[in-house]
Amino acid sequence: MTSRGVAALAAGLLLTATSGLPVLAQQRPPGLVPDPTSVEGGLWGAMERTEAEARRSADLNSDPALNDYVRGVACRVAVEYCGEIRVYVMDRPYLNAQMAPNGYMEVWSGLLLRAENEAQLAFVLGHELGHFLENHSLERWNNNKAWATAAMVVSVGAGVAGAYYGVDMRGIGDLAYLAAVASVMNYSRSQEEEADAIGFERMVAAGLEPTAAAAVWRQQQAETRASTFRSVRQSEAMGSVFRTHPLTAERVAALDTLARDRPGGREERERYRAAMRPHLAAWLADDLSRRDFNASLTLTERLERDGLDLGVLEFHRGQILRQRRDDGDLELARDAYLTATGYEDAPVAAWRELGDLQARLGDPEAARVAWRTYLERATAADDRWIVEDSLTALEAKP
Repeated sequence: MTSRGVAALAAGLLLTATSGLPVLAQQRPPGLVPDPTSVEGGLWGAMERTEAEARRSADLNSDPALNDYVRGVACRVAVEYCGEIRVYVMDRPYLNAQMAPNGYMEVWSGLLLRAENEAQLAFVLGHELGHFLENHSLERWNNNKAWATAAMVVSVGAGVAGAYYGVDMRGIGDLAYLAAVASVMNYSRSQEEEADAIGFERMVAAGLEPTAAAAVWRQQQAETRASTFRSVRQSEAMGSVFRTHPLTAERVAALDTLARDRPGGREERERYRAAMRPHLAAWLADDLSRRDFNASLTLTERLERDGLDLGVLEFHRGQILRQRRDDGDLELARDAYLTATGYEDAPVAAWRELGDLQARLGDPEAARVAWRTYLERATAADDRWIVEDSLTALEAKP
């Protein structure tokens, strides 16, 4: 058999195998409850078990005010579906939100930390709503199942044909597998693009700023470019048919196009920051646990541009620099702690850390002042005895 004949045979096998691929699911109407015996009903059952685990998770943020606020933003972009959505804020330091087909939504603290305003959060939640409305979970399930079957049929058919014609057809089986994987991945990218468009339109319909959608991804681009880790920095340059999400640059361009010529809307920046403020220090500390120091610095500097929460943010800058330990970082960390202490919202720990660095950098008098201030302010701190011992040792030196 000629190479042209092999190719024709492979194409015929693939066409036959994929002729029964499922059509796309239709957009769900409000109030839909699927038959429990259906495929979608099975997915709902699995997600109900996952939702029950989320309610028991140690990561669940139990602040009712925060959860009510985030749910309120979700309902602004999901008006007719509001009664079906259950929102759970999870203290996890990554930019993520996800929505299950049964209406269960997780919003991670890493997203809440990185969004600058209500408009940006509304876009991301609208994006997740898009997956819910378009039944993307069901589509993905059907698509993956169909392509897995197609790959098996082609592989078996290629083997039979190879035996009959005396041709090694193993490569055709590999191609079938790669075609199946690429299709699944590309299908997921198309869903992401569709969800972006839905999220954008829902956000704009709520009267919020159209440019906020692209801003979310521009901010993520900046963190990615700044990352301490080379693999993260290079990730956005690696286009591939096997990527499950569009490249960030592609998303930004598409969202900029959607925003063009749209009238401006509200950002709701101060109200958003006020809702996040009680959790800001804890979320920044969680973010530092990722050890991506340069990305954390980029995030901190961006948050500081609003001129809000500067005592907390400057203290966090000091924490990043102290742990990064590049050349000159201890001096920069000391300066950040010192700056933090000039703001009313500075954490009391800023004076403790400032005293430690002043002592290590050879300024014992400044260390004494910082530690004494800490002891005056942190009257019930568990580590008072450590600071007292350090101060005693410092004052005993000639």
